[in-house]
Amino acid sequence: MSAPWTRQFRLPTDAGEILVREWGDPHGSLVVFHHGTPSSSIAVPGGWRGPSDARVRLCSYDRPGYGASPTVPGRTVADAAEWSSRIADAAGAERFAVIGTSGGGPHAAATAALLPDRVSALCIDVGLGPALFGFDAATGMVEETVAEIHAARRGEAVLTAHLRSLGDGTDALHEWFERLPASDREVLGRPEVQHEESVEATEWAAQGIDGWVEDDLALFARDWAFDPAAITAPTVLVYGGADVLVPAAHGRAWLDVLPHAELRIVPEGGHWLRDHETDALRWLAAAGQTTATRAPAAGV
Repeated sequence: MSAPWTRQFRLPTDAGEILVREWGDPHGSLVVFHHGTPSSSIAVPGGWRGPSDARVRLCSYDRPGYGASPTVPGRTVADAAEWSSRIADAAGAERFAVIGTSGGGPHAAATAALLPDRVSALCIDVGLGPALFGFDAATGMVEETVAEIHAARRGEAVLTAHLRSLGDGTDALHEWFERLPASDREVLGRPEVQHEESVEATEWAAQGIDGWVEDDLALFARDWAFDPAAITAPTVLVYGGADVLVPAAHGRAWLDVLPHAELRIVPEGGHWLRDHETDALRWLAAAGQTTATRAPAAGV
């Protein structure tokens, strides 16, 4: 089977190299994607065909510690802005849109906040709510996730021991399957999704749990180091009304700090909104073009 992405390359950053993959239409508007926790650059919005169907040029990357990107101890959510800037530079794009799923949501938000002159549009897709900005990230979470958050808040050693007790994570989805809403079970039952999920589960853990540990510490135990009020780009918040992993309350919390955003809740949707993510990519491209029209010098 040929690679589902159009190209991949290693990109130097201030903290070391990251692996970047490019998907979709090489002539489309650039979208930088921030993957979930745990995950890797092999998982993209709308599935492997999503970027092509949306006719966007999407760049995904392995956050340090995942896949083929070496671990960077002490990294923060705000570091995503520098990685995104380097990716856009490598793509030859001055302006670009960003989207982040689940644990990647705050990383996408940080990029929009810290690069307001470059980010044309933002989508937070079932993203973790704005912890450290008056919102408790454990709100509405299932007990297993609450335990993980509390472990992160107690420090790296406690968190590492906790995550190791969960195993390698490859069987976690099977254990959770019956607890997910019907919409998630339907999506995860599709053969192409099962294949993509299998590849993702193998790939993100190539370095063990280093990426997962650093993600949790960055999300739950370290200063995010950005101000949501600095986000001026058009913003859409996409959540599933039946999501048991990151409830829609997290989207409402983002709306509290991003009053200019549009909150879209899929009533019966769960955490796997791939059928709606392609539309989100199209929205990002269109919103970015509208912004570019207002600022001609910022075209991709």
